[in-house]
Amino acid sequence: MPRYNFCRLIFRRLLALLFFFASASVFAQQADWTGEWDSTWRNRAARVTLKQTGEQVTGTYRLYGGSLEGVVKGREFQGVWKEAGRQGPFVAVMSADNMTYTARFGTGEWMTGIRVVDDNKFLGRELDRTIPALTMYHFLSIMNAVGPGRMELQSEASQLIDFTQIPNLAISELDYTQALFAVLNRLTFRVWGMHEPSAGSEVSFTLRQAGTEVALNLRFNKIGDQWFISPPPLHVLAETRHALEMARPKMQNAQLQGLHSPRDTMRTLVQAFSSEGGSLDLAMSTLNMSHLSALAKEYEGPKLARYINRSLQRIGSLTWQEVPDDPNRDAAYVHFEHPMGRIAIGPTATENGVVWQFTPETLQTIRSVYAALDNFPPGEASYQQSPKESLYFQARDLVSKGYTGLVRQLGPMEAWQWVGLLVVFIFAYVLGKVLNMLFYTLVLGRFQRPSEQAPVVRWMFLWSFRLLVVGVALRLSDRVLSFPDFIQVALVTMSWTCIILSSMMLILLGIGMIVNYFRASNVVPSNHLTLVSFVAGIARVVVVVFAILLLAEVLQVPYQSVLAGLGIGGLAVALAAQSTLQNFISGITLYFDKPIAVGDFCRFGDKTGTVEFIGMRSTRIRTLARTLLTIPNSEFSNMQIENYAKRDSIFLNSIVKLRHEASPDQLRFLLVEIRRLLLSHPKVAADPLRVRFAGFGEHSLDIEIFAYVLTKEYTEFVAVREDIYLRIMQLIEASGVKLAVPSVVHYNTEDQLPDPSGGQASEEHVERWRKEGTLPFPDFRWQDKADMRETLDYPPDGSPARSENESSADPGLPSR
Repeated sequence: MPRYNFCRLIFRRLLALLFFFASASVFAQQADWTGEWDSTWRNRAARVTLKQTGEQVTGTYRLYGGSLEGVVKGREFQGVWKEAGRQGPFVAVMSADNMTYTARFGTGEWMTGIRVVDDNKFLGRELDRTIPALTMYHFLSIMNAVGPGRMELQSEASQLIDFTQIPNLAISELDYTQALFAVLNRLTFRVWGMHEPSAGSEVSFTLRQAGTEVALNLRFNKIGDQWFISPPPLHVLAETRHALEMARPKMQNAQLQGLHSPRDTMRTLVQAFSSEGGSLDLAMSTLNMSHLSALAKEYEGPKLARYINRSLQRIGSLTWQEVPDDPNRDAAYVHFEHPMGRIAIGPTATENGVVWQFTPETLQTIRSVYAALDNFPPGEASYQQSPKESLYFQARDLVSKGYTGLVRQLGPMEAWQWVGLLVVFIFAYVLGKVLNMLFYTLVLGRFQRPSEQAPVVRWMFLWSFRLLVVGVALRLSDRVLSFPDFIQVALVTMSWTCIILSSMMLILLGIGMIVNYFRASNVVPSNHLTLVSFVAGIARVVVVVFAILLLAEVLQVPYQSVLAGLGIGGLAVALAAQSTLQNFISGITLYFDKPIAVGDFCRFGDKTGTVEFIGMRSTRIRTLARTLLTIPNSEFSNMQIENYAKRDSIFLNSIVKLRHEASPDQLRFLLVEIRRLLLSHPKVAADPLRVRFAGFGEHSLDIEIFAYVLTKEYTEFVAVREDIYLRIMQLIEASGVKLAVPSVVHYNTEDQLPDPSGGQASEEHVERWRKEGTLPFPDFRWQDKADMRETLDYPPDGSPARSENESSADPGLPSR
């Protein structure tokens, strides 16, 4: 245990050292301070511009006429600030991600900053304040755009307020600017309705909250030729804000966030496409797509949202406070009207409450409205950051710049979209043919020769790639061509149908090629090919069912209907294809019961042959006539199957017919010698083994031979049987008897009787056995049987097989 604790301590120290060196390497790297930084310190904020040359850094912040200079060491920047005759030291350290810094002045005050990545090109320009409406427009636009990396905008907005009207302001100018904007943001008014008075240097406007009686009287005063906001006292702002909050409490329903009023909906849509980031799903939530199908909502929704956003850019600058924020208004808010349609936001009842969304009528006409505004230059950009453009609008702008005639409307789509769709189909067809040729040559041709390929297999292989390429090309082209909703639905359905069907066909072809590979090679034992066929069949069914369910999803068919249809269809198929199902089940039974295997030589009813294939529907047999016999599994499993390949030996049963002239002792001698022969033969089993005088035939004395040859191969059995029969013929000749022939003989000459000497010798052998008490009837003694086992030469002397056995025998073993 102490040793373990010591190792753990060493490991921790090593990790600490690694962390230290890694941290040191990070902080040792010299940071690059060059760039724009939105900086904030107590009660103030400004855009600081820095330039680094080597270790020297200089910078300015225009808003207060200040400057910075110092030296960089690693990630630390030490220097001096100068502003309006004042100066002091500071130290700043940049964060590890090079995006923010934290600084401390010599007085102990703090300052922070964030690097400006996407600058605002309007920042620092001279603001036009020649009329009160412009002053209010700039104030609201700047404050609406305030966010991380844009804090100096708030300082710019404070320059539009005449703080000389409040000499003893209890809070900072930035805090007051924020407080004033918080009140104005709850009011609804037309900025361009604030007209300049015909005479005088002061003017006031009553700004009201939409849907309530709460209002704020805001004054403007003119200094020289510039108009400034005359700040209301702090207590007036506080009272007005309290009244506004009481008149319309803040909505707490998170489900309706960003859709409480027309203003919320408009802001949600525009900010969703801002370069600062946003969610496309959030933009789609602002659309009332109740008239669209689920498929059209998925593919058409993002495009409709982009069309609305692009149209709003062309209409003109957008100030949120001009859009009503009354969630209880009855009528829809119409933001823009055109002969081709209008942009309106209306209330929509949902299960979570009432939300405000762009109306279905707006979505139906927005393409036409945008087409009418296409040549209308976008309005002067506000302080909001530029939205990210989709591929469709980038392509459309490029086509419009090249040839404006291609953006002319032709039916439901523009001309360039029709041309693009035609190009997609031609490209997909050509690419599909190339892939067909490539894969057909490299893949399918390796598994099967063209002569062995079924026409349906070639057709599936060729068209599967064409359909796949067409489907993928249509899906990818939609990102650029952006088809209208009803064409979009048709093309999406077509593309996914092509992809699903082609994928299904390719998978089925792949399963078939794998099965053919297993059949042609020896990777899988022949007795498992049935299982391979069974698994392949199940896989094919799963692939087809899954493809049907995917097609149901694409075609918007409810799963319940599909599953019910499959159930009813399955029942109908089961009733109509009972024999097929019986064959299938019988095939499974044959595999698990294993009465036969591929390559077995068997007898099936009155047929004999070798099993070549066991499938799920049928079994194929190669008969002795070399014909191919196909038997349905339901019939095959009910047959009496005699499997010759499963035997351990082959039965030898023969009747030796002798002429009636043979004497009993001659028969005894012959029976003994035949038994001796069989017991001595190495290819004949010792038990069971019988050689008996079976009886009197019509033309013969019958000796029955009952034995088993020790081999499984029929060819070897025939050879052994031949050897035994030839040896028996020698024994018959030696015993002095002759084989009987079932025939009628007319003796016209003297009959040739058996050789009496042979018969006499046989009888003498039997007589000697009697005297010695060794007459082997009814059987040999077991000692004699043991002595006789495998003493006979087999293969016989002089045969090539015997010579091969002797040459390959171990010289160290004694010969038999």
